[in-house]
Amino acid sequence: MGTDADVSRKDIELLDYAEENMDTTDDTNLIRAELDNTDEDGDPLNEDADETFTGNELDVPGSELDDEDEDIGEEDEENNYYSLGGDDKENLEEDRS
Repeated sequence: MGTDADVSRKDIELLDYAEENMDTTDDTNLIRAELDNTDEDGDPLNEDADETFTGNELDVPGSELDDEDEDIGEEDEENNYYSLGGDDKENLEEDRS
């Protein structure tokens, strides 16, 4: 025999649903959120830039040395000379003798 404190399975399901679906200001704002099409200055974003703006036209010394590896997806760019720097590897072209 049960008591007045017994909670049915339906009650538990309803309480779980209420806990997970509380409408707070944050929840409402998240539901209403959408991407905008302008930057912080109000200028239109250039998300539709075509493939001519990929950076392939940039002249980076030594970047052509691993083109064969790049073509097969095995480029090791972080070890290229132009990618080295930081962690005491600054001024790579200066003679430190």
